[in-house]
Amino acid sequence: MLPQETGNKTDVRWMQLTDKNGSGLWISGDTVLNITARHFLDKDLDDGLEKHNSHAGELKERDLTILSIDLQQTGVGGINSWGTWPLEKYQLKYKDYSYTFIIKPIQ
Repeated sequence: MLPQETGNKTDVRWMQLTDKNGSGLWISGDTVLNITARHFLDKDLDDGLEKHNSHAGELKERDLTILSIDLQQTGVGGINSWGTWPLEKYQLKYKDYSYTFIIKPIQ
């Protein structure tokens, strides 16, 4: 289970991403969302099977923004060991999920 997510925000009703000039994106969903915006890639956090994992604060930012818009994410577990499943109420069961979101440009 590598890597773990980092920087995810839950119960997001809307979000605005802008540059220093105020241009960017406005995002809203038909339900609350999970949204992550990062200046690095997943592979920057985990360089492979050697498990030399990095933390977000240790990374040099890239000249890009990775935006993830999710309906939900399952919990990470760790009640008595990182190898255990999350509590039942924090698990996402296998089934079809659907959601809608809008992305509008901001100028």
